[in-house]
Amino acid sequence: MTAHSSKTVLSLDSEAVLSLKDGINFKKSPDDAKCYIIYKENGELKACKNQCKHQGGLFIKDIEDLDGRTVRCTKHFWKLNVSTMQYVNPPDSFTQDELGKLSCHFLNLKGY
Repeated sequence: MTAHSSKTVLSLDSEAVLSLKDGINFKKSPDDAKCYIIYKENGELKACKNQCKHQGGLFIKDIEDLDGRTVRCTKHFWKLNVSTMQYVNPPDSFTQDELGKLSCHFLNLKGY
């Protein structure tokens, strides 16, 4: 049986967490330059890697997104609703792996 291990992939201090705007935020780790998406709504935070599960493309802000919840993959234009971590285009595909869901003033994202 293989044990899962986790490590901190991105840390934000209280000032950085408070500076997050409501909706979609893109953050880069200063340690390894990997990008993450942090979604903030009503003080709740959700986060995932900025990497599409389909074929590894990066997500960008979707210009067709009217409610501030959707990002679009640059590779094949798949769309992810970051508030639910569900892919919305194509419908009924998979979900994005969530790294953290916190409501606090300090954020440590854990990943494998």
